[in-house]
Amino acid sequence: MIENSDILNKKNIKGLVSIGIPAYNRPDVLRRILDIAISQTYTNLEIIVANDASPDIKVQEVIDEFSSSDSRIKSYHQTQNKGVLANAVFVLKKASGEYFTWFSEDDWRSPEFIEILVSKLENNKNVSMAFCDYHEVNEDGSRALGYPKTHLPIFKPFTSQLRLIRTVAYFLQDASRGKQNIFYSVFRKAAIDKLDIKKISGEYKNINMDSLIVFSLLQNGPVVIASEAMCALTCGNKKYYTLEKSTNKKGVLGKFARFFWEHANDRELFIKNTDSFLEKIIMNFLFLPRLIIMLFLRAFKISFFGNSKKVNRVDELSENEGHDIVQNRKLELPNITLVAMATRDVEETLEALVYSCRGIKFGKVKLLAHYSPHGLNIHKNIEFLRIKKMKNIDEWSHEIIYHLNDYIDTDFALLVHADGFVVNPMSWKNEFLNYDYIGAPFPLPSDNFSYRDINGHIVRVGNSVSLRSKRLLELPVKLDLPWEPYKGFYNEDGFICVKNRHIYESKGIKFAPLKVAKYFSHENMLPELKNIKPFMFHKWAGSNSRYPKF
Repeated sequence: MIENSDILNKKNIKGLVSIGIPAYNRPDVLRRILDIAISQTYTNLEIIVANDASPDIKVQEVIDEFSSSDSRIKSYHQTQNKGVLANAVFVLKKASGEYFTWFSEDDWRSPEFIEILVSKLENNKNVSMAFCDYHEVNEDGSRALGYPKTHLPIFKPFTSQLRLIRTVAYFLQDASRGKQNIFYSVFRKAAIDKLDIKKISGEYKNINMDSLIVFSLLQNGPVVIASEAMCALTCGNKKYYTLEKSTNKKGVLGKFARFFWEHANDRELFIKNTDSFLEKIIMNFLFLPRLIIMLFLRAFKISFFGNSKKVNRVDELSENEGHDIVQNRKLELPNITLVAMATRDVEETLEALVYSCRGIKFGKVKLLAHYSPHGLNIHKNIEFLRIKKMKNIDEWSHEIIYHLNDYIDTDFALLVHADGFVVNPMSWKNEFLNYDYIGAPFPLPSDNFSYRDINGHIVRVGNSVSLRSKRLLELPVKLDLPWEPYKGFYNEDGFICVKNRHIYESKGIKFAPLKVAKYFSHENMLPELKNIKPFMFHKWAGSNSRYPKF
């Protein structure tokens, strides 16, 4: 074990990322975050764990267990309790990496968290911190209600090249919306080393030290934000300022007095920690308007940013529609791989996969994405396969045509999306397996060229949400079919069902007709689909609007 020391590392080793983990008296969550740390896809790491004199001896046992098997872990044991803030600064001082990030014991990071954020910093040399979208979760890992669906609009002002926009926007925003969580960025350590954190935090007494550190760094430059939600922060940890003014006041006036004092104290801390006279004036001038707006917003439980409506959860939904199927009539489809390929809406796509499994046991279930979404570890039946991030729908279509086959080793693949998945397991028909391709019915074209094959025949069935045979998936590579647009678009269903249909059919591929497809999936609301409950759907038009949105 390395002995306690307060010596500040002078050299930051290029390419090395230091993860700082302040630990205190929670061996189970410590074990979880250490698992997350050592599982990062970015492997050039040092993991610094400081046991803050935990009474529970199991904390040190967990640290010793991990450090004995992974040489990247450096452990420290405080002889007396320093407190969470001082211990957080302690792990920073012990870091020797070019980059640094704090991992809290009870939070979660995607395995790709550090890799993607370091890449952001490498591509943005003028930026000293990189963070991502994140979710608030309960202790059991479920999404917490009443928080923004996404934090990207909240963080956007802090990406501005103009300091005044960054700092004033940071002051104005309500901390309850999560601005301070930029503290969990991956930082250039040299930028943090320049801060006097002990002074910023008032000798480690201001519990909003995280917010003040972010504010100080925003004075020097913007943050870069990744759109991926690669972080989950556990809710419920109340924060208090150091002084106890107004804490014993009750009633409406007492609550208002406490609210006023907390925000007045907040203002003073921001003013104290800026070197700009203009910012000081603006923050003083905007204090009362800001206070009034926050009182109004909290009174009506609304916000300028985000969406606080309830988030659907798959385990809740499964108790409603199809409950009897889930419990009593499990459909077995061992020759089908349920698969989704997504480099956007990845969390929603995971939910769609889980929802599609209600009442059905597929041969395999696979998620192809560029990072592991939160909650994936709960669903052991879903195999995660990492792919490159795609820029647009054309790249996605190309991957589906030429590379989806690489991930399928069953007779069929059932392709789903965040906005198209299985909704009525009872509507499954074994007849579907008589075809190599079956999707949703197309509408009749209003012109003389759309939805027509090489012979001028109108095609009535297509769509990306579809069932495809292994034989069909193999053909584009086997036949070296060129990647060409159909009527100006690179849509993969147009590639298969229309442009190259004659080639597929010449190789024995069977396309399902409208009379079968109308029972399989619905996208457009057509007269032929009236009063039919489809096995799947795509997009929430018409009667599809009753299906869940995640």
